[in-house]
Amino acid sequence: CYASERRSLAMDKYLEEAKQVALDAGNMIKSAFQRAESIVELKGSIDLVTDTDKKVEAMIIERLTKAFPETTFLAEETASSQGNLYEFKDVPTWVIDPVDGTTNFVHRFPICCVSIALAIKREVVVGVVFNPVLDEMFTASKGGGAFLNGKKLSVSRVERLEQAVVSTNVGYVRSADGIKFMLANMESLLLGNVQSMRSGGSAAWEIASVGCGRLDAFYEFGIHPWDIAAASLIVTEAGGVVCSPDGSPLEWEARRVLCGNQVIVSEVANRLKNQKLNEK
Repeated sequence: CYASERRSLAMDKYLEEAKQVALDAGNMIKSAFQRAESIVELKGSIDLVTDTDKKVEAMIIERLTKAFPETTFLAEETASSQGNLYEFKDVPTWVIDPVDGTTNFVHRFPICCVSIALAIKREVVVGVVFNPVLDEMFTASKGGGAFLNGKKLSVSRVERLEQAVVSTNVGYVRSADGIKFMLANMESLLLGNVQSMRSGGSAAWEIASVGCGRLDAFYEFGIHPWDIAAASLIVTEAGGVVCSPDGSPLEWEARRVLCGNQVIVSEVANRLKNQKLNEK
């Protein structure tokens, strides 16, 4: 019992620090969003990074290192600068996306967020997703539930595709095969009479939105652990499931995800084409 209380107190400390750091990161993002003066660079032909991404990531790493020197980091911009070569290890690891939805951010489309997760032995135990433009703070801790601005969350109970709003993103693959793959999945869902589809441009925010029930399911091919780590816990703590698009267990390095309630996930998985996509 004593050991359990100590673990609970530790989780509370991790979560509270992550929330405060996310709030401060959000202030940086919102200020830059309103000024629309960020310096924009290209990581690929259409994949953007800004000075705000870099400054926010540096601030988060500095703050969390000071608070928890025993932890390590898996962060988007650091990994991107190393050619996306990274290891997601068993040691306590903060998984960070400083600005998820950078293209939205650059175009002043209000769907962007900071995502901070703590994983221990590759299991996410704390997750925070904060959209400062909409003032939406999603939080979750392992076994502690999921919340949006303090209100407890639950995934939707939709069980039929024709009742479901499903979200996905087009990613950065622009090869003929990649486009065919993406459109084939959308076509399959539309032929299955899905009620509607969305594309928000921020996987972290969209997955968190599954957690609060405003979206019924989300899938994407080509994502990274930092896109989904925090939000994945929000979904599972809200009663949903997070898995691979074929319904098998989620693999962090496989760069693909599907989430929702168990029934609708099965419905969507039956419609998705799960052949290998060469994601760049």
